[in-house]
Amino acid sequence: METLLYLTLLISGFYTPSSCLHQYHLITNNMNWTDAQSYCREKYTDLATVDDMEDLNRLITSVSSYGQEHWLGLKKGDTLKWNWSLADRRFYREGETEFRNWDTGTPQNGNCALMSTAGLWYNTSCDDQHHFICYDAFAGKQDTNLTYVLIQENKTWIDAQSYCRQNHTDLVSVRNQTENTEIEKKISLRKLPVWIGLFQDSWIWSDQSDSSFRNWQSGRLSTDQSPAVETPDIPQLKRQVVRVKMLPKDQHLNLSDAAVQDSILQEIRNKLKDQGLPADIKVTWKKQPDGKVFHKEEEGSPKKEEEEKMKKRMMTKREL
Repeated sequence: METLLYLTLLISGFYTPSSCLHQYHLITNNMNWTDAQSYCREKYTDLATVDDMEDLNRLITSVSSYGQEHWLGLKKGDTLKWNWSLADRRFYREGETEFRNWDTGTPQNGNCALMSTAGLWYNTSCDDQHHFICYDAFAGKQDTNLTYVLIQENKTWIDAQSYCRQNHTDLVSVRNQTENTEIEKKISLRKLPVWIGLFQDSWIWSDQSDSSFRNWQSGRLSTDQSPAVETPDIPQLKRQVVRVKMLPKDQHLNLSDAAVQDSILQEIRNKLKDQGLPADIKVTWKKQPDGKVFHKEEEGSPKKEEEEKMKKRMMTKREL
């Protein structure tokens, strides 16, 4: 059997109370996937995980000067699981990733999901060609009603996903019955089923991340090899992740409350605007793997102890 060798792309990650930042490092030694995984785990954290298009664009920028393919931390596992194409966890409330509206007797054969004009779902081959529904996250900000965009072109599921990501946000996720009914109304007069963003695969990330993000090249959804990231000419997106330490005056303030978090974000946006940054700058919370934004800093934690040491140093300098 031929052994594939690629340059290795690894991830060194660290978690903070308000964010998770992936740091990507390029390793220019040729290795097979298993050796690359071992190397990354020994020297850093693990092979690279990609959570969303922003991660992918940043990663592509970091390797764009190398005309090769690079290993990612994605590997085919043993258990099939249904996922949504739109992988951003902030888009879903608790339980919404699990909403399904399967027709009787489904799912059966096929790894990609269609919605019928009756609003019921069934699965079929991802290589079939159908019309599809895109989700546009920015439609509401532009005072339009095009949150759900019906594309009346026949495409495979992968090509439909690529179209939606290039022209809108992603293939549509259906999070609850209300959204299912809204999309059903949009397609009922067309008398044709449409692709939605639900797909099934067994791929797993090396670092055990539950990210459902995939960006397969057309025609390679069922590839048996561990994937490698390529370097197409994609514009760079800039993102900065910062840690925020909250010291609320009201000790009873619930920082887990979504309304409280939204209020804090709005204050941050206003501050940034006052400092001359663009009004349309996107500011969001980055959730940790447990789904929380904030964690209470416990007494005796390494970070707490370091802060106390710093305070003592400052006091000593003042005394001198």
